[in-house]
Amino acid sequence: MKTSFLVAGAVIVAGIASVPASAETLSVQGVVAPYCNVNLTNVSSGSASIAMAGTQTVANLRLSCNSATGTKFVLKTQNGDLTQQVGPVTQRINYDLILDSPSDPAFAIAAHDTFPGSGVENQNQFTRANTGYTQPIANGIPLVLSLNLNVAADANNTPTSQNFPANAAPAGTYSEVFSFTASAV
Repeated sequence: MKTSFLVAGAVIVAGIASVPASAETLSVQGVVAPYCNVNLTNVSSGSASIAMAGTQTVANLRLSCNSATGTKFVLKTQNGDLTQQVGPVTQRINYDLILDSPSDPAFAIAAHDTFPGSGVENQNQFTRANTGYTQPIANGIPLVLSLNLNVAADANNTPTSQNFPANAAPAGTYSEVFSFTASAV
């Protein structure tokens, strides 16, 4: 009789263990923070060297933005030329700026001369935009910044500013500063 009682007890325990858990409601939430960003992807020091002839790639960028209204990208140049200061004289090398956007042509900038200006559109500032949300831009699209130095020197020499073609410029260190911003449209 004791043996049959133990078997019956085991059957009851097995029956309780096989009852599934029952949750009445389950709520899952996730928050996606708004972001727009441009990252340099291959320039670790913040500067790049370029050969003084032809077209040279100087930076690879990644543009990301998950705005529902779209993405605005702004590229600004500080000088409009590659420059070096020698005493009171600014020596300049003219260049054409090129921005390739293999994933989204709305952000491309064809070869464009960036002459010294005051931040005026298409002088020292280039604004490109794409309206509406796109998953590729939210994930991040590549941009390639190149400079073409095989262009004619500007002819506007003054006593304080001398312009040279790249292959005939005096030796020295010429520099330019580019800034990139991304925001919602």
